[in-house]
Amino acid sequence: MAGATRRFTTQRQAVLLNSLTVFFFIIALGLTIPSLVLVSFLTTNQLSIEVLPDAHPTNEAVSNRAPPSVPEIDTTDNRSAYKVRQVESIQNEHKSVSKPQNSAKIKKREFKTGFPGFTKEPIVLCGGHSAPSCDKCPQGNGASWCNGECEWDFSNGGQCVRNSKVAHLHPDYFRIIERYAFQPVVNQRNEYVNVIMVRAPFRGKDDEDLFNFYKDDILFLGISSFEAFPLKSPNPYSAVYESEYYLNMFPGFLHMMREPEAHFTLQVQTILMSQSDFMLDDAIHFGQKHANEEKIYDFVYSGGDQDVGTDCVGWASYNKNFSFVREALEVMCSAEFNVTGVLVANKNKQGTKACTIPSSCEGKIVQTSFLDQKAFFGYLSKARFAFLPQICDASPRVSTQALSMNIPLLMNRNIMGGWKYLLPGKTGEFFHDMSDFKESLRRILNNTRDNSSPYEPLDFVLRNYGNRHSGKKLFDFVKRNWENKIDFPDGTELLLPTGA
Repeated sequence: MAGATRRFTTQRQAVLLNSLTVFFFIIALGLTIPSLVLVSFLTTNQLSIEVLPDAHPTNEAVSNRAPPSVPEIDTTDNRSAYKVRQVESIQNEHKSVSKPQNSAKIKKREFKTGFPGFTKEPIVLCGGHSAPSCDKCPQGNGASWCNGECEWDFSNGGQCVRNSKVAHLHPDYFRIIERYAFQPVVNQRNEYVNVIMVRAPFRGKDDEDLFNFYKDDILFLGISSFEAFPLKSPNPYSAVYESEYYLNMFPGFLHMMREPEAHFTLQVQTILMSQSDFMLDDAIHFGQKHANEEKIYDFVYSGGDQDVGTDCVGWASYNKNFSFVREALEVMCSAEFNVTGVLVANKNKQGTKACTIPSSCEGKIVQTSFLDQKAFFGYLSKARFAFLPQICDASPRVSTQALSMNIPLLMNRNIMGGWKYLLPGKTGEFFHDMSDFKESLRRILNNTRDNSSPYEPLDFVLRNYGNRHSGKKLFDFVKRNWENKIDFPDGTELLLPTGA
């Protein structure tokens, strides 16, 4: 019996010694700083360590210039949809946490809030419900009702506070990106970053007042995504503003210009980058899945959402250069070339009226209503090349989507953005105007109607664009120039403009 007692005592001493060793090892790692470590012994004499995440609470210069308005576009942004992605990311991380977040890397900043131009009351997502603020989330139900953008602070008797995982983000961030001109930025884990892209002219002076109110707390960067922005638009149906109005407004700009130094001052940091450089995975995967699709069309042209009611004369049709398309179709549908193709968004949504095209194209050209992405990709996968005749286009996403599906381009050399994607003989062919259109058309038809096409568009994209390449370039660009202004979520490696 005495021997058994000694063995039990020795075993308990060994367990205690091992437990103390682990406990002091945890202290040495510094985990007790961001976390509360609870040590308990189970009946099996095994050490149990429960790690609870730490809880952290969380000069106006208004211009008198009145910016012009721009044409109304149906671009309704769902604020809750933006926020739910962030909340799901936070909740998923909480489910799989193996070590506490190093919140010490996030600086505590004092943000100016409450822009007077906001008309809606602020809300936060508490998990399965919302409230005006985190402290209103529990509604008497304690920690179980404090989730999403909020978390339970167990100190001081327990209270619901702003989640430490969004402490780097301005509290009004989601209210700002409800407005069309302002575009959110996320990292590779869909965590929002305290950077906002300005992708279009302001839709009123109130937008500029908002920018000036928050510009000291949030990094606003311009991005080429809308017409010729930031340059003056040549579109006669667009709002009129001088280029200087936006060129020097932001500390940095993601542009599409061939000669940026001719437009931006030295104080503006620039990078050759457009919205169309990002978010290409869907196109790549679709193209790979349908790589052996039979080619039944020579080309596909994407018209955006054409002005069918005015026979394709108007704002959208000008941007997509449909007047040139009509001229080109006279050549393409001739007996010399006998081209087949698809004009997307060239018919009204009811499918009852289409824009007029040359009679010689009857039976050769398909005209469709506006298509969702999957349907558009379906047509593109059956085509030999994508036709991009437009000039007034800063970021033609169809260009990189086609290249990602291994489809080459026949592109207007005068296009404002997207020219960087065209390497003649490698990713497609340029034309300048009708004077050399026949020559370029003949070249791309000869190359793509043959089974041994010399073009390698997918390889070009995989080597240069997509989130992996462009996201890293953007992260490096922001970090190099504004690291002291931005507190990135831990582990951020890529920055991705989203919501467009």
